[in-house]
Amino acid sequence: MALHHWFIPHKETHKKAHFLSLEAFAAYIFLFLALQFSFHVINLVKPGVLGITSSIEKQDVIRLTNIERQKLGLPTVVENQVLDKAAEAKAQNMFAENYWAHFSPSGKDPWSFILGAGYKFSFAGENLAKNFSDSQSVVTAWMNSPSHRENVVNGKYKDIGVAVLDGTLNGQNTTLVVQMFGTTENLANLPSSPPTVNVGGTNHTLSVSQLEGIKPLATSLGTEQQSSQKVLVNQYMVSKSFGLALISLVLVLLLVDFIVLKRRGVFRIASHHLAHMVVLGVAAATLLTANPGSIL
Repeated sequence: MALHHWFIPHKETHKKAHFLSLEAFAAYIFLFLALQFSFHVINLVKPGVLGITSSIEKQDVIRLTNIERQKLGLPTVVENQVLDKAAEAKAQNMFAENYWAHFSPSGKDPWSFILGAGYKFSFAGENLAKNFSDSQSVVTAWMNSPSHRENVVNGKYKDIGVAVLDGTLNGQNTTLVVQMFGTTENLANLPSSPPTVNVGGTNHTLSVSQLEGIKPLATSLGTEQQSSQKVLVNQYMVSKSFGLALISLVLVLLLVDFIVLKRRGVFRIASHHLAHMVVLGVAAATLLTANPGSIL
């Protein structure tokens, strides 16, 4: 088998290049799935090696949040150290119990951290984010989600607390962002208007028994970053680069196939070069704009 047959159509039969065959596409898919499986194995065997490199700063998250509020004519929220403490406790608990949710496996709820830190509120809310590369992408993701946007631009909130912590979550080095809002106004009306917490777009009205069951935080706090193993491999960038490399290879081969056949005066009715290139172009654009981050 001649080497050039892997890249250009056969001279006599005009058969497509081997790298454009169904067998080759099956091999591409297998290699991509094998790469994803290897990441899963590494997460199990060597937790913390894989992860996403980020440069998120707490003050940037607060500043960008207030910019979104000011766009709507809302007053800015003021950083509250007690809410900072509650947010940090929540992030540490997520790493400790290894979960990605508003409610922990052991039954801890968002208001337990807020009230446990000593912040007595009439209204409160919580937004979560993980594995974003920068502060702007975090706030943009929240604003693009109706339920999270409701917290960011809620006029009832006066205070904000944010924590940005690194640690290992589900075997992967992860950057967690916890954003908590609150207001202590109208506390005198609590008997007739029980405190409310917006979690994931759902309002939870707290009962007297829930309020009485809150215990002060016993978590050791005081550090903005939780120590974690240095990320050696950014699995998202590896997957993205691998996918783009395959797409680029196929696009180039399709272009070569079209040019060579045109020069030979041979046209395949079933080739649909343009359609294939459009599909691959859309796939490449999707990979380029995709973000590994997620919000709750």
